[in-house]
Amino acid sequence: MKKQEPRFEVRSADWLTLKQAQEVILSSAQPLLSEKLPIQACLGRSLSQDLVARATLPPWDNSAMDGYAVRGEEISHAGPSTPVVLSVTGVVHAGDLPGSSVGEGEAIRIMTGAPIPPGADSVIRVEDTDSEQTPGIVSVFKNRDERRNIRPAGQDMQLGDQVLVAGTTVTSTTVGLLAALGMENVPVVKQPSVGILPTGDELRTPERYKDVQRGEGIPESNGPMLAAAVTGASAMPLPLGIASDDPEILRERISKATDADVLITIGGASMGEADLVKEILEEFGFEQDFWRVRMRPGSPFGFGRLPRGDTYQPVFSLPGNPTSAFVTFELFVRPFLLAMGGHKRIFRRTLRCQAAEPLKGPGEFSHFLRVWLDSSTVPPKAHITGPQGSGLITTLADADGLAVVSENQTEIAEGDSVDVILLADTPGAETYTKSDFSTG
Repeated sequence: MKKQEPRFEVRSADWLTLKQAQEVILSSAQPLLSEKLPIQACLGRSLSQDLVARATLPPWDNSAMDGYAVRGEEISHAGPSTPVVLSVTGVVHAGDLPGSSVGEGEAIRIMTGAPIPPGADSVIRVEDTDSEQTPGIVSVFKNRDERRNIRPAGQDMQLGDQVLVAGTTVTSTTVGLLAALGMENVPVVKQPSVGILPTGDELRTPERYKDVQRGEGIPESNGPMLAAAVTGASAMPLPLGIASDDPEILRERISKATDADVLITIGGASMGEADLVKEILEEFGFEQDFWRVRMRPGSPFGFGRLPRGDTYQPVFSLPGNPTSAFVTFELFVRPFLLAMGGHKRIFRRTLRCQAAEPLKGPGEFSHFLRVWLDSSTVPPKAHITGPQGSGLITTLADADGLAVVSENQTEIAEGDSVDVILLADTPGAETYTKSDFSTG
């Protein structure tokens, strides 16, 4: 019998820990340049510089509620049986000038946000008065508002105060603050562009879904999923289309990604005979930093760089199974993209929960289990979403977070504490519909 040539690639695995892999990746993350955008276009982006108050806010002492501006000492003994009767000498609305002073025995009707008239040091809420049953005369029945309900000038910010720092992610509330600063255009870090390259002869896009129904292919779900995840990380997805297991098509797709800030390849990350991705990348001068991480799912993950002119393009090699692709994106690619986009906070929030059932791990690797959270208890209880195979998509879609079973842990017992990485998206995810998710 004729001896066959080896068909499976022999590759040396680095087997980095999760922390080691993150450190290697993030050491090469440099924020992009700054640009200015209209305030409403900044959601999900990071500020590229510190911002200071351009005015004192509020600009004057103002009323915290509707009522009557008075001298506090005059109503200090007011009560239901001993009302204090004052003459109402005017009214002031939000946006008015303070107007005349409050004299002895006087009150001025005032609205929320209106400037406090000179001489007043208290605002009596309407419900503690008779609301001027006799026009021009108000009776005050309670003294609880003596020297209260006045918001001092500058309580929010003083002219020149630093109110936002570079690296702040712009949320809807940040937009409100930027508007309060009187800003029309905001300095933000540019969005990283991310080429997304699913690979494999077996992948089928929606127009070829009949192949899936006949058992002749599998749905190409990774490309759209990661395009949405990229947008959720405030970056810009650039779908490159599916590359079949053909060297020429792989070369064409990789060349197409030349202008992207980052390249993600999906599949072809293990040791199969058709896993050509690394081989073709090396034709372009690819330098691999590491391959293989001590984790489940997603251990055949790799990271390196492609020379692109006078710079390098970071390349993330993700496994092809959907959960493996998603988990490695969350733990490695997402923090890198946020750092590249200038964000201060680059990691997901972690919540200490209680295991609702035994959570098992492989022992020698860190394990990330898909869980849903029952928030009716304190702390929330973490439940497995179902079978944990890395090729499954339904149990991934049901997950509120990833329960962490650390390296060298084989099981977290029911009732014990477990850290769960929450999978809530950033504000940038709200714009995902603008991306082109075509993978054909």
